Amino acid sequence: MKRLLTALVAAAAFWTSGCGGGGGTTITPPPPSGNFSPASLNGTYAFMTSGEVCAGCVSAASPMVRVGSFVADGNKGILGGVEDVNTSGTPSGAIAITGGSYTVNADGRGTLTLQLGSNTLEFGIVLTSTSDGLMIDETSNANQASTGSGNFIKQDTTVCSSPVSSVAGTYVFDFAGLDSSGSPESFVGEFTANNGATAANLGDINDSGTLSNGTFTAAFGTDGLTAAGPDACGRGLAQIVTGAVTETYAYYVVDATRVRFINSAGGEMLSGDAVFQSGGLPTAVSAINSSFSFLVAGGSANGGLTRVGRLTAGGSTLSKMLMDVNDATNEIQFDNLSNGSITNYDGTTGRGTFSFQDSNGTIYSFIFYLSSPNGGVIQDVSPSSTAGFARVVADGSILGQSGSPFTSSNVSGGYALSWSGLETASGTFQDEEDILGQVNVNNLVLSGTTDAFQFTSSTLTPQTNIGTAGQINFNGGDGTGDDGKRVNMTVNLSNASPIHMVVYIVSPQLAFFENMDNNGAPRIVAGILKAQQ
Repeated sequence: MKRLLTALVAAAAFWTSGCGGGGGTTITPPPPSGNFSPASLNGTYAFMTSGEVCAGCVSAASPMVRVGSFVADGNKGILGGVEDVNTSGTPSGAIAITGGSYTVNADGRGTLTLQLGSNTLEFGIVLTSTSDGLMIDETSNANQASTGSGNFIKQDTTVCSSPVSSVAGTYVFDFAGLDSSGSPESFVGEFTANNGATAANLGDINDSGTLSNGTFTAAFGTDGLTAAGPDACGRGLAQIVTGAVTETYAYYVVDATRVRFINSAGGEMLSGDAVFQSGGLPTAVSAINSSFSFLVAGGSANGGLTRVGRLTAGGSTLSKMLMDVNDATNEIQFDNLSNGSITNYDGTTGRGTFSFQDSNGTIYSFIFYLSSPNGGVIQDVSPSSTAGFARVVADGSILGQSGSPFTSSNVSGGYALSWSGLETASGTFQDEEDILGQVNVNNLVLSGTTDAFQFTSSTLTPQTNIGTAGQINFNGGDGTGDDGKRVNMTVNLSNASPIHMVVYIVSPQLAFFENMDNNGAPRIVAGILKAQQ
């Protein structure tokens, strides 16, 4: 199984065959417009990407994740930093970022170059504010080619010298990747930290479809673990013990509300964020009354898998459910979902399970941990449709819908657009595709510029500054999906066949989407639209 390792939670023989054998029309990128500049990227930022790497490009690409921290000077220079890399379960340890440079255009698009000794990493970036943005790995040189999608968030520099004490309180986490044998794994749960020690730790693991649930132990920066690393803002080491398995993680504290993790010893390749659990969680299932959008990505026995959908919770009963599934390029839209319910909810931990079934009687089940009254992380524990494989392995986010009804008036302005997943080229070969762009939405019409890197070719070169157009269609609904009407989006990249997406809107500032058919090329991708501030 090849699972999607997108960090959004969140993308052929490039544009000649990978995006539909050419076709389409030539689209000229619009002049950059907006209020961003190089001064908009100023400070210390924690970043994360997941994708693939081809070292020397003499063999097949390997799965890879990066987590690190860089310092931008506000004037196109990178002053330093550090990163941790894990490739197929082999960690790098702390690697010093010795310098680099960046650019930022008025529309928030730009480039980021990180110098790691003699190795140079190249990224495309789109700022969504002066505090965060999305990124795509575009490295392609004699040493390696690497791609991957992710994001960066500005760090509170007060955590730089005290990463252990800065992790304080209860956090909900979602770690995704591979176990020590290279099989897909998802680990979600919560821990409560106090000056390096943790308590009340509860987690759910889905390892190749085998489920386990229970307590675990964790320690931050203790028992010989040190906050090592040159110029490492907020970096420390933590140990997490589940059963007989001990894993060491490098972690980067963003601020009091978020910590980023990556395996640094133990043989696994897991990474993800832990988010501070705010107060006001529903004390009982009867207090959960809201509409939600959700997105998961991972894999099934058939290959990559994405699910995106929405539901309305009225206590323990779910209604108005819609879901779109892409299981190894087999896309299915589910309209007649029934028997939706929330079970086993614990108002103390915020953990529960929701499920529903389709018209054939297949039950779809998800474990969730709320990090706030309005959302949290979810783990797909649904049965696989393929004999001999118990369950899919996927995880992602569930978020409460707000700001509806959605219209051409409030879904408007500048957005970062990103997707990541798998694409098929030449009819058979399937590998990584990562897309990042900036689009202006005016009357639901898209216009902007995109970068793309696709690993379905022996010539691994990113495509940059691609003219981008498109259209969002509410299909007569209010955009929430509670009326059974989906939102569709067509993305047109210059000289490529149109790419069709189904969209589930969270708010005017955020939407989840996945490809809804195989127009242009068979894909299994999921992504987000995020408003620029």
